[in-house]
Amino acid sequence: MAFFSRDYEVFLLLAAPDAPPLWDATQWAPFAASLDGLVAQASARGKAGVRSHQYNPNGKSIPFGRLGWDDKSHAKWTHTPETREARFMSLEAWAPSWTTCEKDDQAPELFLALANESLLGRAGKPLQFSQRLVCAIATDMGPEAAATLRQSLAQLAAQQGAVVFAHTRRQWGRAAYGGFTGAIQDMLIGGLFQPDDPHARPLDAATFREPWTRIRN
Repeated sequence: MAFFSRDYEVFLLLAAPDAPPLWDATQWAPFAASLDGLVAQASARGKAGVRSHQYNPNGKSIPFGRLGWDDKSHAKWTHTPETREARFMSLEAWAPSWTTCEKDDQAPELFLALANESLLGRAGKPLQFSQRLVCAIATDMGPEAAATLRQSLAQLAAQQGAVVFAHTRRQWGRAAYGGFTGAIQDMLIGGLFQPDDPHARPLDAATFREPWTRIRN
């Protein structure tokens, strides 16, 4: 099986404009805990890896060193009253880590990506949603694993007053030029919406690059 051809259940959550930031420690801790068992199951090939892009008030990138899926790592990048001057841009979590996936030439069992909408070139602009979250789990992990992920995300969608909570099924990527394109890992920033501003039009089917099925939350 080619790296890109693994099948996934993919979930999209767009949080309400006034939703509490998921990168706050008090918000992240219960959500992460709800996924701990799933991450452990998905890490059979190797440990999970996490990376976060954040900036200090002067715009300089904040180094976090190697991060995993554990309490010590979560405490490094999540925000508390002492660290909220940091500007959170994005987070990725792979289980197993991207280095293991490259070594094995196999896409991850579980993938999660989170972005702060105001730092995607929209600071100070009216927003229809404040955060975007993409989560994907390989279908060969089994229906129970997918159901666990969906349940955790449904709870989060309710807490964050999600304006969109949706699902699709697709491969990790699409074959192109001897390799692949349109990878799930690229959906968060460049692959979700049509080229125009998603905050300046209705969040309907025509706004998205791919078909999504809405989930009631």
